[in-house]
Amino acid sequence: MKKTRIVLAAIIAVTAVFALITCATGKDIQSMRIPAGAERLMLENGGYAIYRFDLPAGQTWGNYGKISAEYMVDELNMAMAVRHWRLMGNYKEDFFKFALEETMRFVNFGDHIENEYGTGTNNGPFIIDNTPRTFARLGVKPNEWFTVEYDITGATGHAQLDRRNAIPAANATGPFYFGLGISGDGSMRGIYQLIRNITLHHKTDPSLNVISTGSGFPEPTFGGFSLMSSRESGPAR
Repeated sequence: MKKTRIVLAAIIAVTAVFALITCATGKDIQSMRIPAGAERLMLENGGYAIYRFDLPAGQTWGNYGKISAEYMVDELNMAMAVRHWRLMGNYKEDFFKFALEETMRFVNFGDHIENEYGTGTNNGPFIIDNTPRTFARLGVKPNEWFTVEYDITGATGHAQLDRRNAIPAANATGPFYFGLGISGDGSMRGIYQLIRNITLHHKTDPSLNVISTGSGFPEPTFGGFSLMSSRESGPAR
C-alpha cells in the first residue's frame, strides 16, 4: 500500500510539472497547429497587425457600422499585462514603409505627420476606438474563441482623435487600413493570440459584409512604436 501511494504521488507530481511546463511555454497558442482560416499574432508594446478592407462594388464607407474580430488566447497569455486593445486607423497606403531589410512593412506610431489639417503623430490622432477592454470584462475563457466589436464612428475614440484624418468620408470607397489585436505591455512581453474573421459589417445587409484577408501587402504589416514578431498563417513551423 505504501509503495502504491508513493507511485501515485510520483505520477501526480510528474503530471503537475508537465502541466506547469505546458502553461509556461504557452504551448497551446505558441506551438499549436493554426486552425484553417486563422493566423497567429504576437503583439507587444502597443503594436497592432494591419488589415485591409475593400468594399463591394457600389458600396461606400457610410454603409458600414462596425468591425469585429474573433480571438483565442491561452491561460498563460491571458495572465500577461495588456497595454491596449484599440482599433487604429484609418491609415493610408503610403503610411506603410519597408522595414527589416524589406521583409515587412511598418507604420511607426511615433512618426510626426503634417498635412492640411495640421501636425500630429500616427498614434493618438488615429485611435478610432479607445474602449477599455479586459479579458475578465469580456468573459474570456482560455482556448475558446471570443468576439470583440469595434466602433468605427469615432464616438469611442481617443481624446486626441483627429476625425478629419482618421474617419473616412461617408462616400469614400477605400481601400481602408486598420490596426487591431491584443497588444502586450512593453517590449519582450508580447501576447500570443489566434485571430480570424476580421469583418467590416454592413449596416443593413450582412451579405455585403467584408472579411479582411490581411494587409493587402506581400509582406507582414504592422503598426506600433517598435518592430515586433511577424505574423504567421498556416501550420506552425
